[in-house]
Amino acid sequence: MADRLTRIGWVMFLVLVGAAALELTVRLDDWAQFGVPFRAPETSLDELSVRDSLGMHARAGTQFRQFRINSWGFRGPEVPQPLPDDAIVFVTTGASETFGLYERAGGEWPQQLQASLAAQCRQPILVLNAAFAGMSLPTVRQDIQKRILPRHPRAVLYYPTPMQYIGEQLPTAAAPLHAPVAPPSRWRSRARPRFRDAIKRAVPLPLLDLVRVLDTKRMRARSRVEARGTVPIDRLDAFDRDLRALVGDVKRAGVEPVLVIHRNRFAEVTSAESQRFLRAWERFYPLYTGAAIRTFDDLAGERTQRVGADSGVLVVDPLTALRASTIPVFNDFTHFNDAGAALVGAEVARKLAPQLCQDGRSSSAPAR
Repeated sequence: MADRLTRIGWVMFLVLVGAAALELTVRLDDWAQFGVPFRAPETSLDELSVRDSLGMHARAGTQFRQFRINSWGFRGPEVPQPLPDDAIVFVTTGASETFGLYERAGGEWPQQLQASLAAQCRQPILVLNAAFAGMSLPTVRQDIQKRILPRHPRAVLYYPTPMQYIGEQLPTAAAPLHAPVAPPSRWRSRARPRFRDAIKRAVPLPLLDLVRVLDTKRMRARSRVEARGTVPIDRLDAFDRDLRALVGDVKRAGVEPVLVIHRNRFAEVTSAESQRFLRAWERFYPLYTGAAIRTFDDLAGERTQRVGADSGVLVVDPLTALRASTIPVFNDFTHFNDAGAALVGAEVARKLAPQLCQDGRSSSAPAR
């Protein structure tokens, strides 16, 4: 009996040592690859956000892998202090396409926009990325009013995610919380989510595709409706109203709004790869077919163009630049890789530079 207890004790000891070694390895790897502090408490992307008296936004001074939130609460490096008197400050906002999911650190399109503008303008350029994954248009409006406009930027650039308007409910602003928000505990495993991600990456694509299809069917069955193949015009109208309200908020503050049209990877839908990504997209919006989601996105782009024309604000459409690329520019159905983010950043800079770098201070030709 004593020998058996001894063996069990040794097994438990070895399991604990192995778990501790794995956790130490993961933390050292995060530090070596991304510069994540060894004691950083965040174990997922979601933990880089916070909901407080200002609403929902990125949590200042946090980092998870390549995702770093600076002390001002914007994604990216720390802001130089003090700012040069002639610095031009922009704020970009939106959801995950603007925050950046798959790009290397600094590869998201707002940071590439800053690099492109810096190469064309003599004035110091600062681009602050206020976006966060999952931020709805109403939440972005709230963040603009409470957190962005008090920074007095030269312009606010918004890249919408129109498909948020074909969920079960219309998107609303995140309700502010006035109680103090406690930071996450430091004593949690970073190895466990890494292990889970590794298992997911090891799943063969056909099996992963099947799981997504079954999951979409399950969600549709729970809603007790057939997937809709037509575009809901009332949801387009709601997107239009909220977008016009956002533009109005920014203009009334004396700041220039700039709209960037949302685009997706689907130049065609006949290839096996496109069909796979379309099924993955349906999983996020199970009430509609892939064809309806694509159509809604295209029509929302037309609405964005119309809002800009009616309001007299600059609208940037990256479609031509993205479609002209000879290499892949999307990592999934809508999120960019480094190359796609570079193209979007360069296209926005091409349209902005002639307005910003005036009196011979820009080396770029006027946008056409």
